[in-house]
Amino acid sequence: MVEVRFVDVDAMGHVNNANYATYFEEGRVAYIRRALPGRFSDRDLGATFPFILLDLHCRFLSPVRVAEVLEVGVRLSRLGCKSFDFEYLVVAQADGRAVATGRSTQVYYNYAEDRTEPVPDELREAFARIEGGRTPNS
Repeated sequence: MVEVRFVDVDAMGHVNNANYATYFEEGRVAYIRRALPGRFSDRDLGATFPFILLDLHCRFLSPVRVAEVLEVGVRLSRLGCKSFDFEYLVVAQADGRAVATGRSTQVYYNYAEDRTEPVPDELREAFARIEGGRTPNS
């Protein structure tokens, strides 16, 4: 859940579009922490989040204002050899209205070697656990 802060809104009184990338990131971080619960480290983020963001898309559906509480849903929509996609649904908690949808592509990345690598079996299995035993293929 994300509570909209005053700093998140623009002169029009609704959430500035750039903040949705942060809301999606909050959902993505929660998803990865759930997938790999024993691996989180605030001192070794490369090990905690071994991927880079390739692209991010957002569709705005409804304005959001200060103090609204948002729920950010995340699901794995594609799992390839070296990359995977997440889809997002952001919903206003008070009335259940969908306020934004999105999609991002992440590439598995070895920071020490400065190169992409195949998504390891450990992460594939963690995704399958969260996604009810199945993962979408590319």
